Amino acid sequence: MKNGLLIVIFLFSLSSFSQDKRKIDSLIKVSETADDSVKLKCYHLLCALYQGNNNDKVIEYGRKTLSLGIKSKSEKHISSGYLKIGNYHYLENNFDSAIFYYNRAAVVAKSAGVLQTEASAHQNLGLMYADMAEFTKAINEMILAQKIHEQLKDNNENANIKNAIAVVYINQKNYTQAENYIKQAIALMDTTKQKGLLGYPFLNLGIVYENKSQFKLAAAYYKKALREFGQTGDLSGASNCYNNLYQSFINQNKIDSAIYFNTKLKEIAKSTKNRRNEFIANLNFEGLYQRFKPNAVLAKCYLDSLQTAISELNMPEYASVFYQEKGTYNLNYGNKDTGYYFIDKFLNIKDSIVSLENTMVTNELQTKYETEKKDLLIKQTNSELNLEEEKNKRKTIIIWLGTAAFVGTLFFLIIAFVNYRKAKKANLIIKNQNLVLELQKKEVEDQKHIIEEKQNEIISSINYAQRIQSAVLTGDEVWKKISKEYFIVFQPRDIVSGDFYWAHVLSNGRAVFALADCTGHGVPGGFMSMLGNSFLNELVVENKLFKADEILNRLRDKVIAALFQKGQTQQKDGMDMMLCVWNKMDNTLEFAGANNTLYIVRDKQITEYKGDKMPIGSYLEENKKFTAQKVALQTNDLIYLSTDGFADQFGGDKGKKFKSKQLEELLVEISTLTIEEQKQKLATSFAQWKKNFEQTDDVSLLGIKVV
Repeated sequence: MKNGLLIVIFLFSLSSFSQDKRKIDSLIKVSETADDSVKLKCYHLLCALYQGNNNDKVIEYGRKTLSLGIKSKSEKHISSGYLKIGNYHYLENNFDSAIFYYNRAAVVAKSAGVLQTEASAHQNLGLMYADMAEFTKAINEMILAQKIHEQLKDNNENANIKNAIAVVYINQKNYTQAENYIKQAIALMDTTKQKGLLGYPFLNLGIVYENKSQFKLAAAYYKKALREFGQTGDLSGASNCYNNLYQSFINQNKIDSAIYFNTKLKEIAKSTKNRRNEFIANLNFEGLYQRFKPNAVLAKCYLDSLQTAISELNMPEYASVFYQEKGTYNLNYGNKDTGYYFIDKFLNIKDSIVSLENTMVTNELQTKYETEKKDLLIKQTNSELNLEEEKNKRKTIIIWLGTAAFVGTLFFLIIAFVNYRKAKKANLIIKNQNLVLELQKKEVEDQKHIIEEKQNEIISSINYAQRIQSAVLTGDEVWKKISKEYFIVFQPRDIVSGDFYWAHVLSNGRAVFALADCTGHGVPGGFMSMLGNSFLNELVVENKLFKADEILNRLRDKVIAALFQKGQTQQKDGMDMMLCVWNKMDNTLEFAGANNTLYIVRDKQITEYKGDKMPIGSYLEENKKFTAQKVALQTNDLIYLSTDGFADQFGGDKGKKFKSKQLEELLVEISTLTIEEQKQKLATSFAQWKKNFEQTDDVSLLGIKVV
């Protein structure tokens, strides 16, 4: 199944935008002179009209809604303001800020009993977590929204939520649950009142069947979705259907049908001037005429159209795809020099994207400094406010005593007069201090705003670095060549991971795969993982090495040279690794390890093969070589590789480590389950053990079944 299959869900409940300029102008004019209650209604409508078209206006009117809500002490409007500001940050991909404002909206809305706003906050949080590939959090938030819509008896919104949950399960490859939720969504939708509601559920149901290799059933649901989109004139939904139908018929090797539906995709893209969809359609045609229905002339023609589109789209990932396709085309037709030239350009674009990570560490340290400075200022302001309150109390006491003395005698009147003068002087001092405090408060608020903006930029950069790292990690198409039954548990501690997994299938019947744990985690660990990934590609893919111990020895030399570790004792950067070479000709496995262990489970009996007690990097015994161990495999054997993150996690009732022994027992226990069930059992066991403890390290575990 190609990643080109598109899954579409509704992002926000207020997703339509009006082009009626006079209506917007009228609302703005009314809001300028109206009372607060009318202003709030105007701001609400303006946010809805601008959303998705002018994000700066969304946050402008969101902040105005929040300010008026605070002024009127209306929790309903305060929660609405938080929700709109959260929408702005979501649309701008500032996910951490969006999470902050959505959570505040949910809390305030729940306190005020505003169920619709509370549901929208949880729904948008779920959709955003799905974008961030944090699927468990996504499902939890969506279920909260679903329960609220059940209270409101809003069947259509309830159906949309169930459809969104199904999409998350599709991303997790849990197609049984996905199918169940989609069918629940379809049952809830009232198609008698509104046509075209079933378009997206049918589209997603087609994707489920496509992934289950039920291609005819998938195509039937894509066509049903097309009819639904035709009733509403939804060209975006129709485009998704045509692209999915193209991919489905490619999978069935029905080339003529694939050509027909891709032609329809291209026609819509041209009519709507959607350059991205036109690029996708031309890319489909280029791949089709290069791989499935070879035609050098047509393939070259579509390659040229892709090249024209690159300058207009101005997106590195599109240029990357183009150079890769052009390189492959030239290699296939014997133009090796030209082919290698474009493959090099493809690799250079990927390398240039990685260089964006270099500024992240410095920015993170600066943000921490600014945050600490802000906290100190806030504490100082609170202290001065307490002093002001104390002085006000003292002034009241003085005035009361002066008044009592005035009623008594002239002597006390004189004393009261003197005290009054003193109190007046103290009042002036307090007013001056109030002015100073106001200025300081404004300065703190300005600094807070600057820090929030900088923090949003840093978090966005780190999330982008995580997407780059995910793209570099070995994809499903390679692992499926090694074994159709495998799983990967990959859970970074700090967005970017110091662990990485890698694999390559050689032409001599051997498959090489590895799991590594680099020094550190987060951004520093991420840099090391990119370095290790690059060196493995050079040694195995380019130099064709397939001896496990030789690969580790050569890899250690490259790490030491790259990090200038020769002759140094202080620099301990490097990595631990398990590397296997599976010879499928005689079904033997050659293993070499650096501070890590290989597990083989056969008939519920586990055997461990310990690697050498030294890292890939600077080491006291520099001349010591890595050694290889050879294992004879049998059908249904299970190969497990794990970094130390799982075993070292603190948790349980006593806050102790999970430990390797307990992990071995767990691997034996799950060895009789299906591969997908094994992955889910490992993830569940880790979460139940960790509970409320912080994650100690990056967690990675790879399982492969011999079939």
